[in-house]
Parts: sequence; structure tokens; C-alpha cells
Amino acid sequence: MSDFNFYGLNNPSAFSTGGCVFSGTTITITNAGAGLGDIIYFKISESEGAVGVCIDETNKLFKVDTNVYSSIPGSFTPTIAYRFDVSAGALYSDLRSYRVENKISVSTFSESYRAYNTSIDFLLIIDSKRREYNGSVKTLITTEWVVFKDSCENHAYLVSSSGDAFVTLNNKFKSSMEFNIATR
Repeated sequence: MSDFNFYGLNNPSAFSTGGCVFSGTTITITNAGAGLGDIIYFKISESEGAVGVCIDETNKLFKVDTNVYSSIPGSFTPTIAYRFDVSAGALYSDLRSYRVENKISVSTFSESYRAYNTSIDFLLIIDSKRREYNGSVKTLITTEWVVFKDSCENHAYLVSSSGDAFVTLNNKFKSSMEFNIATR
């Protein structure tokens, strides 16, 4: 299996994490049930969320990429949590590299250019290579709940296709693929 994989669910069921504590780059959950390497999406509130990778099954620790998920409270109980079982197999794993692009938008007042609102959106871009559309790529972009996992860094992101046009020849296309990273 690759170090970079997409996992997904069309009908996720809620996972009971219990109360959670965030410290540094890890979230500790109260309830057991996630295996090593499993991924949990934590919906903290309507405007906050996080995705963590289980790095210690016994102590129930989940590592979070704090560069993307930066506003996690010290303690919280998720309004809902979804678990992605990595032992169930990956939706897509045929990639060698990826990058995260930061899109920064600044809203300013008239000609004084004083910022009153700044937002940062993130894109996950996977390498450009020849792929077959029908099959795993089509499944990847049409699955409702998708997470991307970097097993080297133990980072994971809730993603969705950013919308693209794929021109295929004999079901094949060569292109990078872009996914929006959900931060809430």
C-alpha cells in the first residue's frame, strides 16, 4: 500500500469519541474503538472541525495537522465524529506525491486597504500522471465522504473534489487532481 491514500464512505455512521482534549498536535479521545492508523473527522462546531490519525491505540491519541486545523479548543465534545477504518482498504492509492496549496483572501476597506477579514482555504493537489477515469478515479470523486491520509507524517484531511474537466482518450487522461480541504 502507498504512503498516500484516499479513504471514503458514502453513508458514514456516527462514532462516539466522548469528551476530547487537544494538546500540541494531538487529540485524546475518551472512548476506545479506533485502530492504529484509523482516521476520525471531528465536527467541533458549525465553524470548526479537525481530522486526526490514530497514532496510539492504547492511549487513544490522534495526530492533527495544526497548519490546516489551527483553531481547535483545548477540550471539546464533537457534535458528530466519523471514523474511517483504514483496514477496509483505500479508495485510491496510485500517487507518488502531493502538495497543499494555501489560498489567502483578504478583504479590505476602500482605498485605505485596512484588512477587515482574512480567510485561508487549502487545496490538496496530487501528482500529474496517466490515470484511468472509469474505476477508482470516478469512485474517488463521487464518494460523499473522503479523507486523504499521509502515512509518513500521520496527517489526514477531509477533502472533496474541487470540480474539474477530464478529457479522456480510451478512458485515460493525464492530469494532476485538485481537492478542497474542509477546515470545518
